[in-house]
Amino acid sequence: MVSAKFLPAFLSLFALASAQLENNVIEYNVINLLNDTHTMGVIVDNVTYPLSFDSKVTNILYNGKAPVAKNGYQYAKISKEDNSTEAEPFFRQPTHESTLNEFYNRTWNTQNVSQLPVVFEPLKAINRVQSDLHREGEIPTIHLVANQTAIDLMHNSNSTEDYKIDTNMTYITLNNTQSYEAAEISLAGRSSRWMTKLSYNIKLAKKDRIGEFRRVKLRAMDTDPSYIREQLAYDVIKSTGLLSSEFSFVRVFLNDQALGLFGIIETFHDPWLANSFAGGDKKYKNGNLYQGVFQNAQSSAMNRTSDLSYYNNITAYADGQYKIKVEASKGKSEDYTPLMEFTKFIDTAPTTSSDAVAAWNEKLDTDSFLRSMALEVIMGYSDGYFTMVDNYYLYQNLDTGKFFYISSDMDLTMGSCMFKLDDMWSGNYTTFPGLTTRPLMKKILQVPEFKKQYEELLVNITQKLVNPVVMNDRINDLVAMTKEDVAWDKTLPRVGKDVFGAIGAAMGNSSDMSSMDLSDIGNVIGDFPPNMDMEILLDFGTRMSTNLTQQDAVNGPTGHKSLSAVKEWIKNQSDAITKFYNSTS
Repeated sequence: MVSAKFLPAFLSLFALASAQLENNVIEYNVINLLNDTHTMGVIVDNVTYPLSFDSKVTNILYNGKAPVAKNGYQYAKISKEDNSTEAEPFFRQPTHESTLNEFYNRTWNTQNVSQLPVVFEPLKAINRVQSDLHREGEIPTIHLVANQTAIDLMHNSNSTEDYKIDTNMTYITLNNTQSYEAAEISLAGRSSRWMTKLSYNIKLAKKDRIGEFRRVKLRAMDTDPSYIREQLAYDVIKSTGLLSSEFSFVRVFLNDQALGLFGIIETFHDPWLANSFAGGDKKYKNGNLYQGVFQNAQSSAMNRTSDLSYYNNITAYADGQYKIKVEASKGKSEDYTPLMEFTKFIDTAPTTSSDAVAAWNEKLDTDSFLRSMALEVIMGYSDGYFTMVDNYYLYQNLDTGKFFYISSDMDLTMGSCMFKLDDMWSGNYTTFPGLTTRPLMKKILQVPEFKKQYEELLVNITQKLVNPVVMNDRINDLVAMTKEDVAWDKTLPRVGKDVFGAIGAAMGNSSDMSSMDLSDIGNVIGDFPPNMDMEILLDFGTRMSTNLTQQDAVNGPTGHKSLSAVKEWIKNQSDAITKFYNSTS
């Protein structure tokens, strides 16, 4: 509230501004979160004009009328106490039309970002709906409003508890504002709940959509000080004709708190399958979508993981190493029979007979799998099928009668890892952690035609896509686009608990890592895969609390064994693969 002492001056300021308005006026629009002590204005040719928000929509989007600028304009925060202003430290170019929904203290609204080439056209099974969810060269804003007590309870909860909180959401793009009532917010992920910056699931009301999707995930990117690995990884998936979520950036506010810069992806819930395989057809009849999740306490006790081993007991598939993310439109609920039959095929599939290729192609979209496995090596998936038997989906495509392989969760890629980098970028795929032991990969490489195809994919994707000449322009543009938001994000308070940092500290204080008791850590993150390196895991835990700059995370050096720079990974991996195959050809 404006004090009585300064009220006359405050009113005079806006009266002067209003008096100077001419017929040639436009609407100015700016996004900012303020407390009760300030309001927003726009300074046009050294005169300040008031802006206000519509409380029925959101309290972070301010707008108001003011003249067309002759020289330039700035947005400013205005103190209600003494009318002092804090203006943006730059001038925006004059416009004769109403402004876009601009973001306070950002020097740009849109940027041109270099694109990656298309190496392979989308696989025939893919029929993705047209969507404007992912906006190239733009960063939209999401404002979530929910009961603060419930939010605090969720943030302070045990990492295994699932609180689902009713929320209203406003989604603001440059040209549009969309409000969603009766949405739902919850914490996302498993290990991501142990970060200081949390990730979130958003579920819209049944009939609501955001860019043709009902459910999205806000990715915190807390393991990646470059902020661009996930974007690049999903870009490469798309460029190689594969299917997964797509990715873009958003700014996120929750009640009266700025949470920062996030990635936004669609999640694999209805209507994702119809949107991905049937162009959004609402009558699409889908098969089961199985998710590999490594293991849980029950499957760990049975020594079972989601590695696609065959078990002759159907109940073994429901021990927790797999989930049915989406059930088939027709058939039994919680039906693991198709997955069991597929793993039996893997166990008994022909490898050298004349019908081997045909038999495999009848059961599996082999291109979807072999291309995905090539990317696991080239892009260094540290939390995928090879390393952790985690973060993948097998879709029972009823239209083709084949299983379709889908990779997911791309945060631990391109040198952000818990395994030895030398094993991951040797150039020889057989050294990649876990590759030679996973049942599906081990068996399919016994088919000479598929082994040859796989090795050709490694070389072709490296030569045509994942190398510095092709990728560095997009990397540089993504950094230029995000650097102001990254700087903002790094200043914001966090709401999560630093479990990984605590693990790193506990391990770092041990005088003898080889003899330390890891049971407490194991209770948090489960069993350790045999290829995981404890020294790398220690470094991973400790680096979570370091303040590595975006530039160092992109260009190097990082100073960490668990983190190569993005450009360093791409150069070293492309050089290593090229050298290895040149030496063996």
